[in-house]
Amino acid sequence: MSKRKILVRCVWGLACVGLIFSLYPFVESLKPSAATDGPLTVSVYSIPKGKMKIYEYEGRPLAIYRPTEKYLKELVANNKLTNGPYYSEGTIPDFFVYYPLSTHKGCFLYDSSEFAGDIPLQGLFDPCHMGFWDYSGRFIKGINMPDEVQLKNLEVEDSYRLESDGVIRFPKKKIVSH
Repeated sequence: MSKRKILVRCVWGLACVGLIFSLYPFVESLKPSAATDGPLTVSVYSIPKGKMKIYEYEGRPLAIYRPTEKYLKELVANNKLTNGPYYSEGTIPDFFVYYPLSTHKGCFLYDSSEFAGDIPLQGLFDPCHMGFWDYSGRFIKGINMPDEVQLKNLEVEDSYRLESDGVIRFPKKKIVSH
């Protein structure tokens, strides 16, 4: 065999090995992440009152918010600005669970407490297309958007099971194929 044929075969072999190694990360990225492989378990009491914590659940961000006593009063006072659910003293849950994604275009929502600005209420806002939701997930009319615009409330995740000591478990959802 000539030196040229040996060199061509070596180059082709190295090119094939390089192609395989360059495709490996792409193929690995197609696998679901470890965070979506099983159920999500959260200790609600580990989240400080007045704070929201974001988790990944089924490939989407999931927010859990624990209100303070002061914020519970604010939720009741803001009933008139929302399209429900309407809260009254003693009927507000200990925590709220929802997907912090805008119901307008699906943008990730940001906590208003992290930004200084002209927003008079506490909650979540959409910096891309406007819109404002309180920490319970209710859309607030007229904040960060014209009064006539009405968006939906945030998508609530209610598939969890409350276990002992404030631990909630979100089951792995079953994919149904047709």
